[in-house]
Amino acid sequence: MREYKGLNRRFQNTFVKLARSTANTRWNSPVEASGGRGISCLKFKIPLVVLSLLLMSFYGFSSDNSDNPYLKIVQEFADQLLEVGTDQYGTKKTAMWASIIDLEDLSVPVRNVLATKDVRPHDRAMGGSNYYHDVMTMKVFEALSELTGNDKYAQAVNAYSRDFLELTQNPETGLLGWGEHLFYDLYRDTVTIADSKIYDQRDYFRMPHELLGWTPPWERLWSINQKRTANAIEGIMWHFNGPDTKTYLFNRHAAWNEAQYQKVVMPWIKHTVLFAYSFAFLYSKTGEEIWLQRANDIGLLYWNLRNYDTDLVFNCFYHESEPGAGKTPSISSTGNYAYWMYKTAELLKDDKMKETAKTLMLAYKKYGWNKEEEYFFQSILLDGHLPEQALKANAWKIGYGSSSLFQYARAATYIAKKENNIAILQIAKDCETQIPGSKLPDEYTALNLGQAINFYIDLYELTQENYYLEQAKKFADMGVKNFSKNGLLSRQVNDRYYEAKIGIGDLLTGLFRLGMIEEGKAEMLQNFNFSY
Repeated sequence: MREYKGLNRRFQNTFVKLARSTANTRWNSPVEASGGRGISCLKFKIPLVVLSLLLMSFYGFSSDNSDNPYLKIVQEFADQLLEVGTDQYGTKKTAMWASIIDLEDLSVPVRNVLATKDVRPHDRAMGGSNYYHDVMTMKVFEALSELTGNDKYAQAVNAYSRDFLELTQNPETGLLGWGEHLFYDLYRDTVTIADSKIYDQRDYFRMPHELLGWTPPWERLWSINQKRTANAIEGIMWHFNGPDTKTYLFNRHAAWNEAQYQKVVMPWIKHTVLFAYSFAFLYSKTGEEIWLQRANDIGLLYWNLRNYDTDLVFNCFYHESEPGAGKTPSISSTGNYAYWMYKTAELLKDDKMKETAKTLMLAYKKYGWNKEEEYFFQSILLDGHLPEQALKANAWKIGYGSSSLFQYARAATYIAKKENNIAILQIAKDCETQIPGSKLPDEYTALNLGQAINFYIDLYELTQENYYLEQAKKFADMGVKNFSKNGLLSRQVNDRYYEAKIGIGDLLTGLFRLGMIEEGKAEMLQNFNFSY
């Protein structure tokens, strides 16, 4: 009997009900004549292949490639990545995925791949694997196993996660070799910093640990190894200038290989809530009050430093090398701060913190929305006034120092869905009004398309308005036409490289979600969390 592993609960329940309803039915068939080998555990005399075909026809499940163009590309991508993108280099073979692949010859290059616009060369995983770059792709792989009944995709994620935890965790700090600067070098079998000329782990070689702008996948890692995951979250305390989150600030960087508190203060707003979310996750698993306290201390840091008249927050309290940096509220930082604050509040079951996140979103709408011309400003002043050169928010900016409309827009759709809040939903709709008039850059990226597709699907799920679905399809068709190459997806239009950092997972997620909706399987999407 074929095992239908990973099929959703609705499918399984229906299977059992149908079996029971026909338990007393007599079947004149070769199968019955040969001993009645149907589903014997249910005392059921129906040919299994007939029942399977009937049910799979009704629900649309198949282990074969889907005819839907979006789902077809997703499964072809998954199969190809597992074929050519796993670690077959160096002396230690692992289940980790290469972050950069040449789409011409399907090799994993170690040099001479230029960075895309506004992406710093030393933030990439050339010749290596950065688990953080793959967090969205892994969500799709897990969903693909449920869709097809083929466990190999979910098993690949588990194997990748296991090797990542075992091979990149520093034994002294607990920190993992991932994020903005670090990665696992597939050729030299070690954690390293991108584009570094120093290949040995010398005492003075500070390897900067920094979380990235996707939600840390703690739940998945916890399911693989609780102790290592707890150590990784506890290691975040090495980002701080001391052991108490009430009395010490932090540096967005920590030394992966040095168990010591930081001397530099550089507490950017995004990292406060990434840390808070991490501490809240550990509290949700252990019940230890210290993590509840730390999640609140750091998560509310910038809220407590807000302008109490406007409820606006700025981006960075202090920056050693750039003293004036981050002193104004920006649309992307406000969106990210509210988004991860809300996610932290969900883990803590803290309604007051949820209200704070909504207040932040509405405050930026009040002062940062140009009602006459219907667009948001990229940044404003803490008192609600506009800077001398007020810029329109950019929907398509990526890379270092980016401030994109989509961070704020997708925070709005997430919170609106959770709260059924009309005012927050209106923020998302307002964001959408300026997208059609924002010219997509000539060298648009997988992240550009992925953000757009997912945002429009978010709006469609909230409103059921077909316009939003058509817009998602428009960007998805661009991805299918211009990004699919040799079974994988390129990082930007007319490019020969796959690079996970440049939003491949976001594009893949958008294609998968759209394909599922078109196939009438939107209900199944609710089993997965495709938020970034």
